[in-house]
Amino acid sequence: MANHAGRERASAANNGRMKSPLLESVRAKIGRADTHLDNIKAALSVALDSSTNAEAPLALEQEYEGQHLIIKLKGSQKPTPALPLLIGDCIHNLRSALDHLVYQLALQNGAAMKAAEQTFFPIYLTEAKFNERVKSLVKPHISSTALTEIVKCQPYCAYDVPEEADIWILSQLDIIDKHRLLVVADQKVAVTKFTVIVPTGERFHQVMTELKWKPMKDGTELLRFDLSKPVPSQVDVHVQLMTTVQIDKTGLACDGIVLEDALSQSSALVHAIVRDFGTEFFDE
Repeated sequence: MANHAGRERASAANNGRMKSPLLESVRAKIGRADTHLDNIKAALSVALDSSTNAEAPLALEQEYEGQHLIIKLKGSQKPTPALPLLIGDCIHNLRSALDHLVYQLALQNGAAMKAAEQTFFPIYLTEAKFNERVKSLVKPHISSTALTEIVKCQPYCAYDVPEEADIWILSQLDIIDKHRLLVVADQKVAVTKFTVIVPTGERFHQVMTELKWKPMKDGTELLRFDLSKPVPSQVDVHVQLMTTVQIDKTGLACDGIVLEDALSQSSALVHAIVRDFGTEFFDE
């Protein structure tokens, strides 16, 4: 979002101005995406609250293995089965909003409706691929000024590592969702701190400076202590956990990112792009 951060602040000052009716479908798509995002946040709030999951509450168990004390996860939680569908719908509506934007840019530039319907918002990693794809489908139908602004949004233009661009990730997640159900709602758990109390009353306390996220499933090993001698059964361990839902298994730079954060970033990016284009090309 670096290429739109400053301009987003500037366009925010124009929120009180009239919105162009030409961008009604664009904003309808964004509004639908935001509704899905609100529903996703609500589903995540429930999924990550162990008190609401009476069927399989999150708990810990201790195991002794020679001189090792092992802390494992007992039980598991799963988000609502509808969550991957909500994610896909949210992503698709955000991506679709950009295509609707270019359609309106084409009509505004005098393109026939049939030609405008062939346009789309191009998102490519390289300039060569961008030029190849826009040559006949986009470039002839929108103004050169509008095309220049679209170029500024491209991953290869605004990011040192194009594959990490938010707009590229949004585009690729939408493509993935078209071909298979997004497997991005993996729940993860990490130890944030723990206290070990031995029979003598001594306590050993540690706050984790780097969280190690692990699958939130029954039997996951969270901690392993080597006490260098047979472990007394009276050893008591208090563990504090953090849970989250992360994007995973997509092969994209977003893997390992908190789901809500990734979707919020994509939403903010599309909002910013539409505000910028609305101000520059639709007198908003």
